[in-house]
Amino acid sequence: MTQSTIVPVGSFRTGRLAEGRPQALDAWRVTTDDAEVAARIANLLGGQTQPNEGGGKPAHEVLTEVETVRVLMDGPNAVAAHIILWGSKGIIHQCDGLEFLSPEEKKGQPCRCPPVFEDRKVAAKEGRGPVPSINLTFRIAAEPALGEFHFMTSSWQMAAQLSDLTDALKRVNGPAICDLTLELVVYTTKTGRGVCYRKPVVTVLGSPDTVTTEPPSLAEPTPASAPSPLRRKARPAPEPTIPSTMELSHSVSVSAALLRRAAEVLGTAGHEETVIAALSEIVAGRQQSAELVRLREQVGQIAAIAGLALQGRDSALT
Repeated sequence: MTQSTIVPVGSFRTGRLAEGRPQALDAWRVTTDDAEVAARIANLLGGQTQPNEGGGKPAHEVLTEVETVRVLMDGPNAVAAHIILWGSKGIIHQCDGLEFLSPEEKKGQPCRCPPVFEDRKVAAKEGRGPVPSINLTFRIAAEPALGEFHFMTSSWQMAAQLSDLTDALKRVNGPAICDLTLELVVYTTKTGRGVCYRKPVVTVLGSPDTVTTEPPSLAEPTPASAPSPLRRKARPAPEPTIPSTMELSHSVSVSAALLRRAAEVLGTAGHEETVIAALSEIVAGRQQSAELVRLREQVGQIAAIAGLALQGRDSALT
């Protein structure tokens, strides 16, 4: 799929770094280098503009007040997806599920990834297989002239729905009005522990001729609180949509300085890349190993939420 070559004016994100702690959010966060764009986003979606607390670029962020944004996607070309595995020196595997996209010497050759989706998830969890890298490009439906935005995610749930999404976009046969939502998922594990998290969901509504471009009315997002324990004789909770061992938390302590140092050692470009590389790659060399011992002790806690609190290849936190 070929995406637009227009440089996005901003990014939608699901998390941030707050005082060195990864934090998953209940409403969309938007980052941009354009102060006017930030101000307009705050006016459209609620919230206030402020300096990007993640440090570095983009310079501005808006913690919006909405969990659903009505957007305009330009057909299936607005969706780009591949699966990727990072190593200590950069990308070691990038494919479309059938053929290698990189490294260059393997491009076009069969990637030999497991054909079954669940087997791919298992391989990725064990650090021997790639993870999704999905990039959505869109405009705000109520004000498309503001420019293109993008959202990057490594969500397995969204990866499983990509075929349905692109088919729905094709049926519209032109620009499509969609709702981009941080959907709250709540369930109880087999051990009785309450778990909640948010997953990104795209719902295709139709063409601009048949669907209003106005965003949903502003409402305070549903708090992501854990469910109460099951009572006796209560109906068993449904099987979770992710492995029951992946019991998630929303905020864990990890040193941002240590992540930056590890990124220098590993040659990675973002926090999520650093986490994935540190957990999946056996690093040779005493100096690298010593640096990563301390990192693994901390990021081991957030391995289960890397795809949630640290969304996207460039990370949802910076």
